[in-house]
Amino acid sequence: MKKRYINFAKSFVVSIVLFTSLSSCYSVRIICRDGVPEPDNSNDSQDFYKNKKVTVIDTVIRLGATNDSFSLIEKCDVGGFYSIEYRTTLGHVLLSGITLGRVRKVKVKYVCIKQ
Repeated sequence: MKKRYINFAKSFVVSIVLFTSLSSCYSVRIICRDGVPEPDNSNDSQDFYKNKKVTVIDTVIRLGATNDSFSLIEKCDVGGFYSIEYRTTLGHVLLSGITLGRVRKVKVKYVCIKQ
C-alpha cells in the first residue's frame, strides 16, 4: 500500500514539472495585415518567415536601480513593422526568477514593411 502512494507521488511530481515547463514556453506574434513584408529571396526557411527579411535580437538585458526601462528594436523606415515576434522559454523564466527580474533574456524577431 505504501509503495502505491510513493509511485503516485512520483508521477504527480513529474506531471507538475512537465506541465510547468510546457506552459512557460510560448511565443507571441503580431502581424500587420495591410502591409507587405520586406522581401529576402535568400531566406529559404520553411516557417512563417520564408522569403522575408528578418531581424533577430537575442540578448540579455540587465536592469539596475537607475534604469528601469530599455529599448531594443531599431526603427524600420517609413512603413513601420510588418510583424514582431517575442519568444519566452523555460530558461528565460528561470533566469528572471533567480535574479528577481534584474536579468532577462530576450528574443525578438521582426520584419519591416516594404517601402
